[in-house]
Amino acid sequence: MTSTAKEIGAVGAAQGIVSEQDGASYRYVTVNPRIKPALTVVERIDVGDGAIDRWWYLRGSYVIPAVAYDGSAGGLSADGRTLALVNFTRAYPQPPTKVALLDTDVYLRHPRRPGQQRAQHAIRYLNLRGRFAFQAISPKGSKLYLRHYRMHDRGSAHDRRSDDFDLWTLDAGNGGLVPRPLSVSNSGRPLEGLPISGATNPDGRWAYALYDGDMHLPFLLALDTVTGRVLRVDLPGLGRLRNPYLLKLHLDSAGHHLAIYPRSPESGHIAPQTKPLLSVDVDRLTSWHKPKAATASDFLAFTTTPRYPGNLVERAGMIGRSLEGRPIRLRQYGDPRFHGRVLVFACIHGDECAGRNVAPLRGGCPEPDANVYVVSSLNPDGSAAASRLNGRGVDLNRNFPSQWRPRGQPGTPEYSGPRPFSEPETRLAAHLVRKLRPRVTIWLHQIRRGGPFVRAWGQSAPAGRLFAHLAGIPFRLMRWPDGTGPNWQNHRFPAGAAYVVELPRSALSPGLSGRLNDALDRLGRWEAQVGTG
Repeated sequence: MTSTAKEIGAVGAAQGIVSEQDGASYRYVTVNPRIKPALTVVERIDVGDGAIDRWWYLRGSYVIPAVAYDGSAGGLSADGRTLALVNFTRAYPQPPTKVALLDTDVYLRHPRRPGQQRAQHAIRYLNLRGRFAFQAISPKGSKLYLRHYRMHDRGSAHDRRSDDFDLWTLDAGNGGLVPRPLSVSNSGRPLEGLPISGATNPDGRWAYALYDGDMHLPFLLALDTVTGRVLRVDLPGLGRLRNPYLLKLHLDSAGHHLAIYPRSPESGHIAPQTKPLLSVDVDRLTSWHKPKAATASDFLAFTTTPRYPGNLVERAGMIGRSLEGRPIRLRQYGDPRFHGRVLVFACIHGDECAGRNVAPLRGGCPEPDANVYVVSSLNPDGSAAASRLNGRGVDLNRNFPSQWRPRGQPGTPEYSGPRPFSEPETRLAAHLVRKLRPRVTIWLHQIRRGGPFVRAWGQSAPAGRLFAHLAGIPFRLMRWPDGTGPNWQNHRFPAGAAYVVELPRSALSPGLSGRLNDALDRLGRWEAQVGTG
């Protein structure tokens, strides 16, 4: 399998995973001592008395996988006999995924007890070709389901999305991937987005995941882990959520109702007496065999309109429209409580849109200790026409008031418009900057020749140098052209920093995309700490 466009790694479930076995509750956790060569200790802890009754040693660094951003744990089969672990690394680019399958019935006995044997055959190691993220495991552990993020192999760079993914089946018996990915039985749309929360039926047959899909519209993915049938349920009623990563799936103990709750931004937990946003009848959902697309209304048990906690809801993802009426969307990553805001503008020139997929992601999920806002396309009209200019033939990056001067004619490459802020797109960008007052603003462009670099001037130079260092790309001290967005911001808001990241003219390589995502993630956490302090 080819390498992915997004650097997806293993994300661990910090609290481990709990299983009911033999009438008792056990928690499986991993311990990764800082020694070389790397070693992982898997412990089974009796929840009743806290005693460690079984443990295993694995070669390398492994974790119990989290299936989603909220830390929902996975990897343990419903019968409790198979525990799947995935390798963990902080290296970039991340190496191909490794899976360790552990037979929990074969274990090391306490050294003070007689008959201890080192059960090497309890663990099987599988090396995959490519980078995958864990999705689900079948009830008896015979199949694993993995996400593989990719970029479209065909089409222009404007059509590529870094959060499109396929679902693959891993046969635990022979250790190989089934030749073809799974298809969604009731939708022809590709799977896209990042997992927010997960839940699994008590018998382990159905696994559910809530995704933040395309255009900030959440959807529910239901997977039959026995047959491999996949259902998609769109949730248009949740499209107004400012931060969908504060949602939580909850399945009742009988496995009949699947509810979506809002979590408190302060605690990260579901507050007492909180009502669900909606509840899905699982029996109706799993018996759905119609080929048509489904929405939550097809399976609703009930829905409510509760008070949303904190800043969970503000306005829809769309913050305005272009000259020709196309939507311009804003996406927020992380925790909106942090004041150290970072703002990213991509695709201000319609033929320079390679940066629209750059996002502050680690292991495929947003960093919770940051607050980053991304406008993936400020010029959707130009993007639709593959043109540098907007729908009126204006270069938006010459239409800001700082040092503005008339230049060119409509349709020429640097036409600055009849006056500053004459275009709805630049007025919208200015309104957003005034409202958010970001500490750092990054404008993503593409250079016609050469490799990537960061360009900045004046008070924004130190911040530009920092991002260049984090991303591992060169820095250049260059004056701002007249009428550009960074020029206006640095004059109008001297307490902040605005600079340009010039990307290559071609589509981003997986390595560069991963470094940019990581740099934005680290910058967001840094600014959040500074802004909070």
